[in-house]
Amino acid sequence: MTDVPPPARTAIVLYGRAAFAQAQSLARLAEEVRQVLGPLAAERRIAIAFSDLTGPSLPEVLDQLAAEGIAEADIVTCMVPADPSLSTWLPGALSHWRAARAVTMTVRLSPPVETALDMARAVAAVLRPDGGGDVAAATPSLGKPGWSKIPEHGRQLFFCVGARCLHRAAEPLYQHLRARMKRHRALASGPRRVMCARSSCLYPCNLGPLMTVHPDGVWYGGLTPERIDRIVDEHLAGDSPVVECVVHVTGG
Repeated sequence: MTDVPPPARTAIVLYGRAAFAQAQSLARLAEEVRQVLGPLAAERRIAIAFSDLTGPSLPEVLDQLAAEGIAEADIVTCMVPADPSLSTWLPGALSHWRAARAVTMTVRLSPPVETALDMARAVAAVLRPDGGGDVAAATPSLGKPGWSKIPEHGRQLFFCVGARCLHRAAEPLYQHLRARMKRHRALASGPRRVMCARSSCLYPCNLGPLMTVHPDGVWYGGLTPERIDRIVDEHLAGDSPVVECVVHVTGG
């Protein structure tokens, strides 16, 4: 009979930017960490969380780890360079998460990975002996032809998925927004079209999750699924801003 190893009681959370994952793959990094740890990897759950643009966010991952009975979690910042603001807001935000969930799981923040890197050797390592590819071989261009055309639209919506808003569940809220907008066909094309874009930090983080609607100049904060439903139905489709959800009006 094969012995089944006991479930992991500790976890490592690799915390990075979405752009880092696209270029270097956090999933691949997780597998490489498992290989480096060797036998110790069996005792630890290795998870991935993102600080911006996409999910899962750090609170979502910690929620899952707590539900699995993980007793200790080490968060390792894998961004290079690391966001210097993380040391300012993230410890307090994680303490808030722990208190709000009333969990006993120990959460620790490790130093950023970049503090352990020899950057000079890394630069030397990527220099190609043949001098690399000469850009003269590429066709001169400043973009694709279609990038010169502005689509017909009536409004632009910027939805913040910066680090602090993402920490407050901005990504699933953005997906909820897109799903709600599909109920109104007029918002998808033509003169009433609403062009949605996810943005990095919009700055008033304490009011997040945030989004702005232009040219109306309306800022909405403290977003929830219910508030988003009203904003889509009453403002975007009905031209009446939802006053209770407005945190600022440009020029107002």
